[in-house]
Amino acid sequence: MSFEALGWGVALAFVASLIACRALIATGPRDKPTEERKAHRKPTPTSGGLGIGLGVVVGLALVVAASPSLRADLALVVSVTVLSATLLLIGFVDDTRHLSASLKFVLFCVICLLGAFITGVVQDLPLTQNLTLRLPLAVGLIGCGLWLFTLINGVNFMDGANGLAMGAMLIGFGALAALAQAVDIPLALAIALAAMAALLGFLVWNFPDGHIFAGDSGALFVAALAGMISLLLITRGGVSPFVPPIVFFPLLADALLTLLWRAQRGRSLLVAHDEHLYQIALRAWPGHWRAALAYWAAMAACGGIAYMVAGDPDPAAPWIALASLAALSIIISAFMRAWAVPRGYLKP
Repeated sequence: MSFEALGWGVALAFVASLIACRALIATGPRDKPTEERKAHRKPTPTSGGLGIGLGVVVGLALVVAASPSLRADLALVVSVTVLSATLLLIGFVDDTRHLSASLKFVLFCVICLLGAFITGVVQDLPLTQNLTLRLPLAVGLIGCGLWLFTLINGVNFMDGANGLAMGAMLIGFGALAALAQAVDIPLALAIALAAMAALLGFLVWNFPDGHIFAGDSGALFVAALAGMISLLLITRGGVSPFVPPIVFFPLLADALLTLLWRAQRGRSLLVAHDEHLYQIALRAWPGHWRAALAYWAAMAACGGIAYMVAGDPDPAAPWIALASLAALSIIISAFMRAWAVPRGYLKP
């Protein structure tokens, strides 16, 4: 891969996203705060995901065109981009017209299974030096599809504060880029760096003042890219399947533990709500930047942990790290909710 082309591609991704998002501020659709759970109180331009998507596509196109090694993977590049762009389009329609939950569920399932199929099905789960769990092909395909589905929805659930989710994803892509460089997967490196640059162009307008939101289009698009890059690192680079969940753990833990908390109380999992930990933080400590910085710090820490355990020769290191993070997150979630309920920051 041409690193000169990579540099120009990254720069183009940033500039294209920056300009497109500025144009969307002037002409794009508005997100009206019609629900109490929303953190903004005036109509705000949304679908900044269109700008992010444009940045990634044009930046990646330049890198691929100038790199013969990447052109050999042109079909895969196009497939990953098209599937992610399809989710971007679904998100854009949902931002402007509101699709039914059942239709989105079906579309997400189909796209996630296709994404798992084209990037490679993970069948081996290394547990120790002498033990690797071998999954049947169908189970591996469903598992990879479930990974994409969970990450896509998790990021979308967490995109409710200026800079929080998209800044966290920028850091997550940075960790994926470092892993791609370490295991020598140029395609994953190019996509991750293009995504980082495009997200940075968006964040210029989004953080901290929220001149534009990413919307469902942005959250779905970047999460799909991240999920498929993760699968490429596993299937082509030999990265442990337990490493990508560590990279995106702060977002996934908040989303999944909140759903579990609601399920325990018999509340619908399909109804929008304001019970995530970051939403509690917004009410307790006003100012989006505080919550964003806290999650960015957590993402940076988890990215560092993921990189370290990915290079550990002991196959048990990644899943032990993931299990430890899970236990810690359960403790933090329980403490935060127990603290928030009596203070009126969370309904019991």
